[in-house]
Amino acid sequence: MSDYRDLRGTEDHTIVDLSPHFRALEELQDIAPLLSDEEEQKLVSFVRACLDMSHSRISKRYPHWKEADRAHDVYVPDTATEFREKAVITDTRAIADTVQTYLMAAMTGRNPMFQLEGMNRESRKVSMILERVLHQHMRRTAGEARIAQMMQDAIRYGFAPTKIVWDAKSNHNNIVNFDPRRTFPDPRVSWGDWESMGFIGFTDFVTYNNLLRSGIYPKLKRFPNLRNRLDVTRLGWLCHQYNNEEGRGWNIDPSQANERHNSVKLSNANVVDELWVNLAGYEVGLPNVENIWLLLTILDEQYVIRCQLNPYGQQFPVVMGGIYHDSHKTYGQSLYDLLLPLHDVATWLLRSRIDNVQAALNNLIFADPTQVSIPDLIDRNPWGVVRTMPGTNPCDGVFIAQVPDVTSGHWNDIAAMSELKNRTAAASDAQQGMPTPDVRTATEIQRLTQLGSQRLGVMSRVMSATTMRPMVRMMVSNIQDALPFQGSIKVDPYDMPNQLSNMVEDDYIDFQSESDLQGEVDYLVVDGTLPLEPTRNAETWMSMLQIMHQTGLNMEYNAGKIAEEAIRAMGISDLDQFRISAEQREQGMSPSQELAVMEKMRGASVQPNEQVQQQVDSGNLKPVRAA
Repeated sequence: MSDYRDLRGTEDHTIVDLSPHFRALEELQDIAPLLSDEEEQKLVSFVRACLDMSHSRISKRYPHWKEADRAHDVYVPDTATEFREKAVITDTRAIADTVQTYLMAAMTGRNPMFQLEGMNRESRKVSMILERVLHQHMRRTAGEARIAQMMQDAIRYGFAPTKIVWDAKSNHNNIVNFDPRRTFPDPRVSWGDWESMGFIGFTDFVTYNNLLRSGIYPKLKRFPNLRNRLDVTRLGWLCHQYNNEEGRGWNIDPSQANERHNSVKLSNANVVDELWVNLAGYEVGLPNVENIWLLLTILDEQYVIRCQLNPYGQQFPVVMGGIYHDSHKTYGQSLYDLLLPLHDVATWLLRSRIDNVQAALNNLIFADPTQVSIPDLIDRNPWGVVRTMPGTNPCDGVFIAQVPDVTSGHWNDIAAMSELKNRTAAASDAQQGMPTPDVRTATEIQRLTQLGSQRLGVMSRVMSATTMRPMVRMMVSNIQDALPFQGSIKVDPYDMPNQLSNMVEDDYIDFQSESDLQGEVDYLVVDGTLPLEPTRNAETWMSMLQIMHQTGLNMEYNAGKIAEEAIRAMGISDLDQFRISAEQREQGMSPSQELAVMEKMRGASVQPNEQVQQQVDSGNLKPVRAA
């Protein structure tokens, strides 16, 4: 195996001399079609060395990830014939889903989804518009599903590599999830120092036709015969051995080796290796350049089909998701790393209980063949006949050995394992939507839920700061750099800051990219708490009205508007259908109508209009307002 250091071991420390192509690189051209065979092979060797070096470190995590897949998928092999082999504890998956649900609600449950802050007075309005542009992008590109996958990978593997790329055709940010086994980061940096990586690589399988249709590989069109020269039987790089050994991709069975059939060759899955790398200028024959950020793509371990400057500047468009932050480790710990030992013990307890029950139902029988018919005992049924020898007592010839029930307490042990897992993950029964028999009041349940949420809240804040913040920054940067000159976004007129109210027309905001989207903004790290539920929010508005009435603040603020917000928080959005017109307000109500309203408010019965008018004429009733 070639070593990364060997590539730097030449006297001039040059990996490959790209100085003849430097002007083309400066003009943001893809120089892959311009490379000589020698230059191409040097770059291929360099990419292989980087990926194999990363594989040597990250592959140590593969056995842990396989076990996590087994528990997460509640996997039962097809070869399982015994009933006990099909018994698997499932609450581990439920706990993981609970944690994922909390993280999703805490970090994406707001409207707009991502909260931005202007770094100065001039960019305050810009941040508000960008919030809503981001929200629109996430809705239109199924961004929530991508973030959910990132959360799931972080929980399962402790490592959730995610690319943030700009789609020039749709003018949207795209979030691309990558299997951790096909991701190869620089192993020389620790977990909390991803921005200092020298490289990061991705391996994928793409058909040749899809590569052509993407339009980002001009070399494929310039050299159409390249397709016929591909040797798709290769897979000699260490970083590709996963595709032969692991169960994901071609074979869904995580316990079995992958099977690459001959049918996966022709039109077929081409191996594509993509390396984002930051090199010193002298390493590519440019001693006057401090550093250079390159994007390299290798096809089937043989050809460079893309070589250009990093289109995202001096940063990798990648975030490394994780729920546990430990800057002293190369890779983060996952929730399944903590739960799997308890999961395996609980599964063993369940299976041993099944073994005991089966043994009790199929007790050993000791029989004397000189007194009873052995075939009758073997083939017995509930209505069968067991023949005995004349003059013998069946009880003397047959003895049934009783199997003691030694696993009756295993259910309690399984419950204890489940409780330990809940404590480990801070996922209480109340958070999972299950009843809590030991807690009798709603206040107690709410209190316990809040205590558990504090631990999950810390997890949310850490992930928000280390994963969501750089991701949102990248998306904002892409919008500011690449979004067309003008556009529009749909907004909620009832959830609109005063600073933007003058820009709303027919529930849309029109913006100019050069003026309305440019400014210094930053992502506000979430506090880890869940957004208020609509009912709780309505209660907040009502409490505000009560406080204002008691303190006299209702004379300084519009109580009617606050009441409208309370009603909308209850889920009633279209209040205009109930609004009284100006003509109706001018006409007012008759005395009988006013009395009817008052009596209804008091819970009394309402008299007919004729009787009410008679009482008014006789002087027994006095109208509130003259008719």
